[in-house]
This record gives sequence, C-alpha cells and structure tokens, in this order.
Amino acid sequence: MEKLEKLKGKDYFSFGIGNVASQLSWTMVSSYLTLFYTDVFGLQAGAVAILFLVARIWDGINDPMMGAIMEHTHTKYGRFRPYIAIGAPLLVVFTILTFSVPGFGSVGNLIYAYITYIGLGMVYTMTNVPYLALPAVMSNDPKEVNKLNTAQMMGMVIGMIALQLCTLPLVNYFEGIWPGRGYQITAGAYAIVALPLFWLCAKNCKERITVKKEEQTSTKESLKYVLKDRNAMSVIAYTTLNMIGMMGRIGCATYFYIYVVQNFALITVFMMMPMFVGAIVMPFGPKVIDKLGRKKTLYVALIFQTVGCLMMFFGPYTNIPYLLLAHVVYGIGYIGGACGSSMLVDVVTDIHDRTGARPDGILFSMNSLAGKIGQAIGSALGIAIIGWFGYVAGKDITNEVRNGIQIGVNLMPAIVYVLALIPVAMYKLED
Repeated sequence: MEKLEKLKGKDYFSFGIGNVASQLSWTMVSSYLTLFYTDVFGLQAGAVAILFLVARIWDGINDPMMGAIMEHTHTKYGRFRPYIAIGAPLLVVFTILTFSVPGFGSVGNLIYAYITYIGLGMVYTMTNVPYLALPAVMSNDPKEVNKLNTAQMMGMVIGMIALQLCTLPLVNYFEGIWPGRGYQITAGAYAIVALPLFWLCAKNCKERITVKKEEQTSTKESLKYVLKDRNAMSVIAYTTLNMIGMMGRIGCATYFYIYVVQNFALITVFMMMPMFVGAIVMPFGPKVIDKLGRKKTLYVALIFQTVGCLMMFFGPYTNIPYLLLAHVVYGIGYIGGACGSSMLVDVVTDIHDRTGARPDGILFSMNSLAGKIGQAIGSALGIAIIGWFGYVAGKDITNEVRNGIQIGVNLMPAIVYVLALIPVAMYKLED
C-alpha cells in the first residue's frame, strides 16, 4: 500500500465543515419540510407521504447515475471535488424554491412541490455524494479515515444543533415581518451561509488517491462488484434502516413535542439535546472504535438509541426531567456515527485489493441512495401513521391522535433500530 502524507488538522476541519454546510440544507428539509408542507403549504399528510416516496424512486436512477459520472470524471482537481463546488450554489436556489408557497392553486402547488423537492434532491446528490466519498481518496490509513468520518459526524451534529437552536425563533421572527414567508427566508439564509463552507471543503480536501483512465472499470462492472459484495450490501442495508429510524423520527418529532408533550417552549431544547450529547461523545468515537471495533461500537450505539426511544414511548411524556434523560440516552447512540462511512472505505479497499477495481463512486452513491430511501420511508411511515390515527392540521388533537404520534415518532424508530442490528452482524470485514 502506497504511503501517503499524513493528514493535518486543516484537512479534518475542512472535511467536517462540509457536513455543517450539508446540514444547513438537508436537516432543515428533514426536520421541518413535513410540517411546512402540511401546516403552511397546505398539502394533506397522505399527499406528502406519496411525494416523498416518488422522489426516492427517482433517486434510484439519479444517485447511481451520479456515482457513475463521478467515477469517470478526471480533472486536475480530482474526481469528486468539482461537483461539490458546482452543486453548492444550485443547492441554495432549490432550497429557497422548496420552502416557497407559489399560490398556483391546489393542483399547481402540488406540481410545484414535486418539481422543487425532486430538484432539491438531485442537486443535493450532486453535492453530497462526492462529499461523502472523499475519505476514500484522502487517506489509506484506517485510523485517519476514522478521524475524517468522526469530523464529518461532528460537523453534522454542530450543524444540526445550530439549526435546531435557531430555526423556530427565526421562522417566527420573519413571519412577524413577512407573513407566510418565515420558512422560506430562514431556509434561504441557511443555504447562503452553507455556500462558502462547501467551497472551503472543496478547496482544502485534496484527493490523494487517484484512479487513471486506463484503470477505470465500466459502470456495469462497478455496479456488479458492489451488488455481489456481501459487506457492501450489509453496510447499505444498515444505512437504510438507521436512516429510517433516525431521520424518520426527526421528520415527525415536532408533532410529538407540540401535541403530546404540549410544551412549545422546550421544542428547541428537546430537538437539540441528542445532538448536544452527540457532540460530547463523538470526539471519543475513534478511541472507542479502536478498542471495540466498528461492529461492537454500532451494537452499543443502536442499543442506546432503541432504549432512548422506548423510554419516550412508555415513560411519562409530560415529565420534563424524565424526557431530558431519555434524550440523553438516545444521544449517546451517536458514538457509532463514524462507523458506517468507515466501513464503506474498508469495502472499497477490500474490493480493490481483490479485483483491482475501485467502484467508490457507485458504492457511495448507492449508500447515499439508501440513506435517502431510509429517510423517505421513515418520514412517510411516520406521517402516514399519524394521519391514519386521524391527525388533520387545525383539528382537535384526540387521545387516539396522540397515540398515533407516539407510535410514529418513538415506537417505530425503536423497532427499526433493533432490525438494524441484523445487517451489522452480517458485515464480515475485520477492523
């Protein structure tokens, strides 16, 4: 294995800041778009669920296509970084459009929602898939890769904390000045702040591992290597289930805090608490992984997340200290955040060592697709459960509706986290 120059603090910082930028766009979408669509845009819960699923079907074509384009790109700036730089300004435009209410009537607004949300997903793929693939070409040292992916997860947590702290106050503030445009202006401001952060990441995260044109395999061959690799499919399955649980809960959590806990003032605290705990435990992630290995670290993480969700489901949901404790337990599960991405880098290395092929673009795009599918299924399932139990925006919240919110927000993710243990157990590459 070629010995590469060791990464420096600037490399880890620049890579981590890229996920801060990513969260300022996508976590805004995953946390508040469902609420925006039902309570501001005026869509029915069922229509939102169908929209999310249709968008993910398109991602099934779009994401692997982006992976193939990345693999066959050869520039002096690398294969991945140019797409981060180009995609970032497009992400700003589509984020603003997605959180806008055009006033085209019920049918026209629904068509507009499809166009803007699917367009947002496409430019997010263009920006985020190459970003997530960077560790595989920045270093071939597993410990450095662990640190890069920990920096990525720290960036995610910092971005999510900032977003959860500021979003509702900003939305309410801008609503008071420009009624009906609070979400649009807030989302636009986040996207504009994210733009220079993406560009900083693209500038500093050098691609040290290169693939020559003559060594490049075809898209069909790359896809075959990934689909036939047990370890690759295990990580992809884990990513899908983990995102169903995590992002599905985040996407519907506001309903739980508003209508079940009935404490609007503490929504920001509850939304932020798991990320705040994650920011504390994540710096210890590389040492925990070195000691336990990636699989055992993920076992521990998934168990903490499951227990946290069950505490919220079964416990006294009006007892604020108890709920805060449940959120702390849930947040400890972020200790395993870097494992999945590091496993993917190991899979790329293993396939390359055995076959000479390096299907990194296809692998990371498929894992990104798995994450989007997981998010869509989680959000759609959560909102569908809530709607099935009778939730309608503006209507009285009955005990039956509250039970549905509890099932969709807390019980469903707990079940999914238990299921995620299965693909983790099937992953066979040693640390």
